[in-house]
Amino acid sequence: SAFERTAGALVRAGDRADEIVAFEVGVVDFFVNAADLLGVPKSVAAIYGVVFAAAEPVSFAEIEARLDISKGSTSQGLRVLREVGAIKEVSAASDRAELFVPDLEMRKLALRFMDQRLAKHLTAGSDRIGDLKRAVPAADRVAAKELTLRLQSLQDWHTRIRQLLPVVKTFLKLAPG
Repeated sequence: SAFERTAGALVRAGDRADEIVAFEVGVVDFFVNAADLLGVPKSVAAIYGVVFAAAEPVSFAEIEARLDISKGSTSQGLRVLREVGAIKEVSAASDRAELFVPDLEMRKLALRFMDQRLAKHLTAGSDRIGDLKRAVPAADRVAAKELTLRLQSLQDWHTRIRQLLPVVKTFLKLAPG
């Protein structure tokens, strides 16, 4: 598939065993596919995939060596993943390098995603729908009526999702780990 080629192109083999690289490509591919659905950059998904696929904590340098993305994209991706709680830093006993492991508590990740992305989008969407209602072309009354009905339908759908969000968040908080 196109995503496998993308993941395969992103992951650098280096001097690692073929089966380790193949596993990492598969994990990166999984997260790149999921990220595409959520609108998350492929580089961020690939970084998470590398951290997830590593049995041991990985450093910035290791992530950078394993992926064919720029140092800046690696740095920015790690920052995003830290902010949403998808990865956490662990201390290295012998060295001062930051080491990263995945946060496997998906419930927390889903809650953070809802708080940081979805809630913001829904709030902004409400304002945008209001702007669109005010911008409906009025010259053709029949067309204006139809477009207003469509926007009202969109507003209703949007309102239902906003009402459902707290219920979903409560469910996630109550669900087992």
